[in-house]
Amino acid sequence: MTSKRLLGAFSAAALCLGSLPASGQEANASTVASEGPTGSDYAVYVHGLHVLNVSASYQLQPWGYGATTHLESAGFASWFLKMRITTQAQGHFTENGISPISYESSGFSRGTVRHVKLVYHDGTPSVDILEPRENDREQVPSDQLAHTVDTLSGVAHLLHTLTTTGKCNGTEMVFDGLRLTHMTIHGPVTDAIPQDHGELYSGPALRCDFIGQQVAGFVKDSPNRNKMSQPKPGAVWFKQVDGFGLVPVRIEIEHPKLGHVTVVMQQAPRH
Repeated sequence: MTSKRLLGAFSAAALCLGSLPASGQEANASTVASEGPTGSDYAVYVHGLHVLNVSASYQLQPWGYGATTHLESAGFASWFLKMRITTQAQGHFTENGISPISYESSGFSRGTVRHVKLVYHDGTPSVDILEPRENDREQVPSDQLAHTVDTLSGVAHLLHTLTTTGKCNGTEMVFDGLRLTHMTIHGPVTDAIPQDHGELYSGPALRCDFIGQQVAGFVKDSPNRNKMSQPKPGAVWFKQVDGFGLVPVRIEIEHPKLGHVTVVMQQAPRH
C-alpha cells in the first residue's frame, strides 16, 4: 500500500463528498444554504483498515459554491505513510451547469511537498502550478481539457443537480492537474446503509451509483495501464439529517490497485 494509491482512491471518492439540501419536496434549498458552511468528518477504510481521515466543508448558494477538504493519514498506516493535504475550490452555477473558477491542492504526499493549482478561463483550466512536475506521466492533451471540472467542482455539480432535480443522473469529465477521468452517475434508489465500520447512521437512505474511468494522464510505460484504464464502480449513500437536508454518509469504490475502499461519516454534520 502506498500514499499514491491512497490518494488515488480518495480522489475517486472526493466526487461524492459534501452535503446538500434535500430535493424540492423535502427542503427549501435556500433555507439550508443560508445556515452557512456545513462541515463533515469521514474515515477511509481499505480492506477493513482505517488509513485516512477526511474533513470536508462545503457551502452552496444559488449563484455558486466553495469547498475545502483536509486529508491526513490515520491508524496503523500513519506509522509508515505520511500524508497531509488541503484542497480548495470555488466556482459559479450557470444555466447549463457549472463554471469553476479555481482549484488548489497542496501538502505532503509520496515523500515530498506537492502543489497543484488550476485557474479556469472560458471553461478551460490552465495548470498555473504543478510542483514537482511528474515527467514520467503522459500529459493530458490540451484539446481534451475544455469544459472539464476539478474533483471538488464535480461534487458541487452533483449536489446542485440533486438539489434542483431530485436525481443524480449525469456525466462529468474531471481533471485534477494530472489525470483526466470520465465520471457517470445515476440514481437514486432507496437502500439500507451497510453496517460494518461503526456507522453513525443506519436505516434507509438514497443511494447513487457511479462509474469512474481514467482516459488520459497515465504513467508512461506503466505495467498497470490497462488496469488503471478500466471502469471503476462505486456508490454513495445520502441520509436525511434534520437541519442539513441530505448528507453523504457512506461511499464505496473499487480501486484497481487497492481493491475495496469505504468512506464512512464519523461525526454528525455541523454548521
